[in-house]
Amino acid sequence: MDPTRLIRFLFITLVFSIAPVEAAMNKWEVTNFCKCICFSANYTILSLNTPDNPSKPCLSCTKQWCLNQNLPICAGASLGDTDPDTATGLEGDVEARCFQRDSPRDQLVVTLFLLTILGLLLGVSIKNRMLKAGLDSSTAWSASRRWWEVHTAPFRFE
Repeated sequence: MDPTRLIRFLFITLVFSIAPVEAAMNKWEVTNFCKCICFSANYTILSLNTPDNPSKPCLSCTKQWCLNQNLPICAGASLGDTDPDTATGLEGDVEARCFQRDSPRDQLVVTLFLLTILGLLLGVSIKNRMLKAGLDSSTAWSASRRWWEVHTAPFRFE
């Protein structure tokens, strides 16, 4: 492999791995969504940009919130029984589900994967350079030449 192509590839990989690392160093920005299901068949996924309670954004994802969005798929939908003592949550024509995307765990897995791949590529490139320099990695460490012996071979003082 051409060294300039390898360096270019490693640079691009490093650039793409900086974004998850930056997110790890800053506050985790989790995106919350509300899935509004109307008439048990049609649904729309909406972002919860400004929840009522930022520490618990999923409390804003309710049937009433979905109806307040005036979605075309929910035209004519009703809430059903809203009495908290007798309601099961499946009444009416509207259902609301909250979920998260880009969680800290997902970002950590991607970051560790990219760093592992970068380390493996770096190890392969170093091994190739060692082979070109005459250092064979398949032989025992004590039987092969040391790195300083390669560079000081022309200057032997005996």
